[in-house]
Amino acid sequence: MADGCSSIREELKPILYLVESKAHAADKLSQPDLEVIKKLAESDLLNLLVPREYGGRGEPLSVLVEFSETLAFSHGSTAWVAMTCNEEAGIAAAYLPPENLKDLWSRQPDVIIAGSGVPHGRAHKVEGGWELSGRWNFVSGCTSSDKWILNSIVQDSSPLQLCFALINADYSLIEKTWFTSGLRGTGSNDVVLHNHFVPYDSVGVVANHSLPIPETPSYRLPSGLRFPFPKTGIATGLAFRAIHEFKKLCGTKKPLNSKLELRNRPDASAAIAKAEALVRSGKTWVTETLHDVWASVAAGSEVTSERHALARLACSWSVQNSVAAVELITLSAGSSSNFETSPLSRLAADIRAVAGHFTVGNYQIDTAGRVLLGLDSDDRSF
Repeated sequence: MADGCSSIREELKPILYLVESKAHAADKLSQPDLEVIKKLAESDLLNLLVPREYGGRGEPLSVLVEFSETLAFSHGSTAWVAMTCNEEAGIAAAYLPPENLKDLWSRQPDVIIAGSGVPHGRAHKVEGGWELSGRWNFVSGCTSSDKWILNSIVQDSSPLQLCFALINADYSLIEKTWFTSGLRGTGSNDVVLHNHFVPYDSVGVVANHSLPIPETPSYRLPSGLRFPFPKTGIATGLAFRAIHEFKKLCGTKKPLNSKLELRNRPDASAAIAKAEALVRSGKTWVTETLHDVWASVAAGSEVTSERHALARLACSWSVQNSVAAVELITLSAGSSSNFETSPLSRLAADIRAVAGHFTVGNYQIDTAGRVLLGLDSDDRSF
């Protein structure tokens, strides 16, 4: 896995200048830069989780984590969109008819798939296919994608069934709702459908909590563990960039009433030391935990409830550590970090947005603790 992580950093290097050059405009317009997202797709970097037999790269989850961290150091919003597009492509491969998807990636290897795996729609069967109605929010990258994968509950199904539909992206179906301070450049708007027809060959209907079709380690992970890990990569990438920007500031800023640069002040040295310790310790725990659960599923074993809880805990704890690191730095930076022109201002807003995602939210720490004490998790994804 280490070799794959090193390789992905090298693959991203030629693209990072473009990412940084387009970052400000993406944030200002509240949508991803299309040239950047297309470049990532053309570079074979938006199908990392798609099985190789489908035409994807079939990388381990650790590669997506490193990919997300590397991109987030350059621009948090671009990293978030690229991460979620990889996840959504993985969702499509998990539940839709394999032969149809193999044909798609054969014809269009650089296809960009955004969407939502949360079942916010209703699906009912009609002649030739299904009709979908619903509102899917937080569809990151919906304005820069070719297709959307959307999850719905099959109407009147008992036991509950889910309908995963892959549809052509239609920008007229987007409702702009993404007016935020953090991760502004993701354009995570709502997609709204009313009796939208989808043919049978673009749909996968499965029982709730059913196993994905491909039998690879990534898909053997519990669904509740496939999605928290990549978010930690975004958080650590943002935190490492904040540390980088703070070091530059410390060498140039002279605080009010001081004859020396900020770097000579004790609170600055304490802030940078604590920030490094917080981010690196959180990342190390995530890396170790992911290695453990990956080895378990690769060997054909199930992930125990305790190991699942510890993995969730590691992810949420790592993200909270990264948030704390950025807060320490921005406080020590003083009023400099309050201006929109300061990179620290954007980084602080972005990392708070990452911490708000339900898969790594602070409450997941309590959920993990309940499981470790032998209590019910009160979480359907456990």
